[in-house]
Amino acid sequence: MAVAASFLPYFYVGRRRSKRMGMFEEQFPEALDFLARAMRAGHAFSVSLEMLADESSEPLAREFRQVFNEQNLGAPVEVALQNLGKRMPLLDVNFFVSAVMLQKETGGNLSEILVKLAYVIRERFKLKGQVRAASAHGRITGLILTLMPVVLMFALLVVAPGYLQGMAKDSDGKWLIVGAILGQLVGYFFIRKIINIKV
Repeated sequence: MAVAASFLPYFYVGRRRSKRMGMFEEQFPEALDFLARAMRAGHAFSVSLEMLADESSEPLAREFRQVFNEQNLGAPVEVALQNLGKRMPLLDVNFFVSAVMLQKETGGNLSEILVKLAYVIRERFKLKGQVRAASAHGRITGLILTLMPVVLMFALLVVAPGYLQGMAKDSDGKWLIVGAILGQLVGYFFIRKIINIKV
């Protein structure tokens, strides 16, 4: 129990970080459109970053505020964007950073690139929603298959409590119980891997 409790802070921090990154990912296409509009209106890229930080909500505002502050204090914009990629290790952010760095080296219409990137991200979100809807049956089936042995175990405890108690006291029975639990965990892991389609 103590060992399990020691992992709770890591689990909590991990959940918070995943939630924050998910919110950032949802806001990101709109941020790209905002940057594109600002640059089309004649603003420099660095000024557009500051405007985005001022106009956006968290967590996107804080991240782009840090990008602006870093390059405003003398860091090359490429370095500031690479730091953003380290804080937010998302595929879309990597594409954005690569697009800006490539434009700095070769030139080109960055606003047009950002608009197209925002469109691709939104289309990927749509596809992800369709895949999630299509795999809903598999997720429900996996949940049922995982919970069914647990329900049966509690039913046995009510109907025939001596049955499981006898297994728990026997050395072979203990190994059978451990094997059953491990089998359930492995099965649940494989079901999750099968239905978790990356888009």
